[in-house]
Amino acid sequence: MKKGCFIKTVIIGTVLIAALAYIIENKLDDWVISPGKKFVLNEIIQNWDDELKYVSASPQKDSLKGLMNYYVENIELLDDVANEDEKSFTTELNSVLEDSIITKDELTKLTLLVKKEINEKPKSN
Repeated sequence: MKKGCFIKTVIIGTVLIAALAYIIENKLDDWVISPGKKFVLNEIIQNWDDELKYVSASPQKDSLKGLMNYYVENIELLDDVANEDEKSFTTELNSVLEDSIITKDELTKLTLLVKKEINEKPKSN
């Protein structure tokens, strides 16, 4: 390989790697994460009635649907929050959905857990 070809290859390779690093660092949210979140939120909304048709219809069920939409929309804020709170939320949600009745007390407890997770400061700060 000639010196000129090698130098051109190194320069072009460096430019391509720099461009790829820039795209991943700055545009990944716009191109991948935001559309992915919208897709997941739409799937949750569309499949809500099918997945939880065994739960009796009540105002609490509608409130739980709104709470889950709020939780999914704000999921990006939860990246740095401790996993203990997420586990306690999913455990509590499973226990609420175990029977087919959602009470006001259970809904209040879930609401407090979601708000605690979203308002909690990340441990890295």
